[in-house]
Amino acid sequence: MHHGGVTTLIGEALRQRCIEAVIEEGERFGILAQELAAGLTPVQGGLDVPVPWIPEWTARELVEHLGTVHRWATAILRAGHADHPPRETPPAPHAEVLLDWYATGLTELVATLRTTPPDAPAWHMSPAAPKVAASWARRQAHELLVHRMDLEVTAGVPLAPVDAELAADGVDELLGVIVPRWAHTEPLISADATISVTASDTGDTWGVTVERGVVTIGTERSGPADARLCGPAVDLLLHLWGRPADVVVDGEPAAEAILRGR
Repeated sequence: MHHGGVTTLIGEALRQRCIEAVIEEGERFGILAQELAAGLTPVQGGLDVPVPWIPEWTARELVEHLGTVHRWATAILRAGHADHPPRETPPAPHAEVLLDWYATGLTELVATLRTTPPDAPAWHMSPAAPKVAASWARRQAHELLVHRMDLEVTAGVPLAPVDAELAADGVDELLGVIVPRWAHTEPLISADATISVTASDTGDTWGVTVERGVVTIGTERSGPADARLCGPAVDLLLHLWGRPADVVVDGEPAAEAILRGR
């Protein structure tokens, strides 16, 4: 990982921490979805309420999205090769069994992450990701982490705390794995920019250079940057995934906007 002198989890320790996060965040998400559906949260309206950070989605569609992603990742891991993704997963079930369907998908994903060797071949959508099973423990941990916070905002409950080290790894994954996945599309393909990203709580730093679709990540360079981002790791993670967050942005807004998740 590309950090400014900070020791972070790598390898098997990172994989195990990510599997723990899939369990913790996945169960927290499922319980909150049940409470929202039962009218036990500050925001009323069940699973039909919109997600404030993604207003085109309802809570139900958020649950459906995660349950589908869990099954998709499980199918990739079980395929045993890195050649191509599995065919489309079946659609989500009717409303009355949706939460059971979500729970089953999470259980199967966790079991598959635990029992698939970390270096087993597995397709990945990013050209920058190692095409091995360990990449999916990481991807699913951060997918769940961000969407759990989406659901908390939807239900009107406070955000549960996030381990700063895990959030910093989420930033690292987004910059080093996810952003290169979009390198062949606008605005990255025609951009020339250098962006500095600093996690104020962990001390992690990233220097991101985009040169007409070529994305390079390193420890922060001493030279000038077109834009600088600074904030706690969890806020950086939210901001880079396009959610509201307490992040200080200096320099050209257009430069840092090219890193935003979509």
